[in-house]
Amino acid sequence: MKPKKQKAKPLMIAEYHAEALRLAGNVSASQRRFFKVAATYGKELEPDGLLAGARA
Repeated sequence: MKPKKQKAKPLMIAEYHAEALRLAGNVSASQRRFFKVAATYGKELEPDGLLAGARA
């Protein structure tokens, strides 16, 4: 059995990104902007406290 070849992390990220775009189908401009902001800012824009809702 041959060991798997290691891929560079940026290459893997690009492949996953391309696959996600392919599987997403038609994404509206507002959805694309929402995803772009989420990827840029991450958890900084997540609501805290009462805005986050009840904890389970």
